[in-house]
Order: sequence, then C-alpha cells, then structure tokens
Amino acid sequence: MSKGSKKYSGFSLFEVIITMGILLLIAILVFPITISKTQRSKLESYATQATTDIYYQQQRSSLKGMDTGVSIQSDGYTLFDGTDLLSATETQFKSLPSNVSITDINLTSGTEIAFVGGSFKPTIYGTFLITNSTDTVRVYINREGLIGYEIL
Repeated sequence: MSKGSKKYSGFSLFEVIITMGILLLIAILVFPITISKTQRSKLESYATQATTDIYYQQQRSSLKGMDTGVSIQSDGYTLFDGTDLLSATETQFKSLPSNVSITDINLTSGTEIAFVGGSFKPTIYGTFLITNSTDTVRVYINREGLIGYEIL
C-alpha cells in the first residue's frame, strides 16, 4: 500500500436507510403509548390536587371550628369559607385545563361539599368525575369523611 492512500470503511446508504426505518417504526409504535401515559398521569395529578384541597377544607373545619366547603363546577372547583358559596367570606377558584372537565357530580345535595365548623364529617358528600375524554378518575368523599380517588 502506498503511503498516501487509505481504505475507508463504514455503513452503506442502504444500511443507514434500513436503520432509520426501524427507528421510525419503533417511534411510531411507542409515541402514542407515551402520550396516553402522560395524559393519564396529568389527570391523576388533577385528582390528587382536588382530594388534597377537599382534605384541606375538611381539616380547617375540624381544627379551626369554621364552616368550609368546596363547590364543584365543570371547569374547576371553588374552596370557600362559610356555609355555602353564595354566603362565603373567602373563596379561591381552582381551574382545570380546557381539555379536562368535571362531570357526573353526584353529591347528596347540589354541587357543594360542606363541612360544619368543628366537624370532620361532611354534611354533603358524594362523588364526581374528572375526565379528559380518554381517561376518567372518580373523586369521592363518603359520609365518614374519607376522601380519595380511583382511576376508572
């Protein structure tokens, strides 16, 4: 071999195209699953936040002896101090993203979860669903004051 010539070795264009095709196929198969898991995770995060906020109102009622509650709407919920939202002295609205909504509000009365000052147990309780049209989570509070959620 002469001093100035080198033999190059590498991948052919065909091998690179086949490899890219295989990677593209894997991406096409994995991407929708990843997006679905991400959306489900975000929905679960909204349910966790809702249960935490209801629990917060429950604890304020029990420990501080004040009437509190949570009013449920389709685009979010409102934390309030008072016997109901209309007569509330303090309110804080928690909105949901436009692609997430609250549906099937099934409370014992109306759309408000209520806690009487000094009591751990709610006077109004029940369930509601948080959905993103693909996945659904049921948030609940029972008559004993147990708060939680379950993925449907």
